[in-house]
This record gives sequence, C-alpha cells and structure tokens, in this order.
Amino acid sequence: MHRTVELRLGLLAVIITLGLLLYAASVEEERMAREATAQQACAVEVGAGLYDQHCRTCHGADGQGVGQLGPALNERHFFTQRLQEVGWAGTLEEYVSATIALGRVVATRPLYAGDGVVVMPAWSQAFGGALRPDQIRALTAFVLNWRATALGEVTLLTLEIPRVRLDDPQIIAQGQEVFVTAGCGRCHTVAGLSDGAIGPDLSRVGALAATRKADTNADQYLRESILIPNAYFVQGFEEIARENMCGGILSEEQLDMLTAFLLSLH
Repeated sequence: MHRTVELRLGLLAVIITLGLLLYAASVEEERMAREATAQQACAVEVGAGLYDQHCRTCHGADGQGVGQLGPALNERHFFTQRLQEVGWAGTLEEYVSATIALGRVVATRPLYAGDGVVVMPAWSQAFGGALRPDQIRALTAFVLNWRATALGEVTLLTLEIPRVRLDDPQIIAQGQEVFVTAGCGRCHTVAGLSDGAIGPDLSRVGALAATRKADTNADQYLRESILIPNAYFVQGFEEIARENMCGGILSEEQLDMLTAFLLSLH
C-alpha cells in the first residue's frame, strides 16, 4: 500500500513538472516575441534619426523621393518590383542593407544618372562612409518599415516637419562657415569672402537663383545645385563645370545652413 502511494505521488510530481515546463515554454515564446518586437521598434526608431540626418535630402522626409536626387522608397514599386528591376537574387532587406553600405555607382534609372558622378556614396565605415554596421541595420529596418504604407495597408496622418528659418542671422552665419570649410571658395567668388575664379561668381546668387530654372524657386535651385552640380550649368561655364565637378556629403543641417547663406547674397 505504501509503495502504491509513493508511485502515485511520483507520477503526480512528473505530471506537474511537465505542466510547468509546458507553461514556461509557452510564456517564454511569448516573452521572446515581445522582446523581438521591442528590439525591432528600437531599431526603427534609431533608423528614423539616421534617415533624417543622412537620407532625407535625396529621398524625401517621407520617402517620397526628391526629383533627380533620389528615387522614392515609400512606394509600391520599391517593395514589389525593385528587386526584379535591378536583378537582385536576395531579399529586399539584403538589397537595402547592401545599397546603404556600398552605395551606387550606377543609377537604377536614367533619371538619376550623374554623368560619371557616383550616384550614391558608400555609407559603411568599411568603405569610407559614416555608418557602423549596427546603424546600417537600424536604417534598413526603418526603410523596410514603410512596407505597410507603401502597399496601402496603413494610412498615416501627415505631420508638418519643422524646418529652420533660412532668414535666421545665426543660420546664415553658420552657412558662411560651411561655405568656407567645405571649400566652396576655391571655385566661387563671394565678395569680401573668397575669390575663386573657376565657377560662377556667387556674390549675388541669392537674387539670381530664382531666375535660373523655370518652375524652380531660389531655395530649390540652390539645394539642387549643391547636391547635383550638373543639374544646371550657368552660361559660359559649361565645359569648366564638367571638368571641375564639385561634390561632397553634407548633412541636412549643413545643407540648410549653406542654402541660407547663399540666399542672403544679393
């Protein structure tokens, strides 16, 4: 009788232990899923900051693309046809990550071709860029997070992004510093600041910028000229410009500052 009780208690203990293990396994699976979701959300948040700092200028604040500067990323075509368009055999995540890391020497479409100029610089530190591997992963996560809106599964409210005031004297002064440190004065003259003779005189470019291209205001023209130097050639400087193409990577903040400074020149 005593032996039977021991066996029953042992069996009960085994059953209870198995039950606890199964419960723990189910809870752990949920916990790991929540942790994975939290990590993904953190990566997207970090990627959003990196995108705003490095990518918004060419791809748009909402991934809508910016003219000849860069294609849209927040669109159906990007998520459904881009891999076939470029002949990529891997996943979209791998494609985005590799493109950020390595850049693009040749544009995916003729619209973005740059007459031999690198279309998109390499952003990986391993290739001279500014981003670490973890930052590239975060930026990739942010871009891929547009899938739901790009495919029309989710509609987001449009929020106004605050912009700097281009007539702010402090911003203009900082833009003058960018002009100097970026070496713009080696090619361009600004009265009282530089005497470069290779490129057009910029002493009154703020007043002339709006007259250079049809349907393009002064702000748009200056930004495009900084980012795509061959988008428009000033008359008389066509050949010189092709042989002495300027280029460089500016942050959105530096671009705002430099644009503000050039707009102030009258």
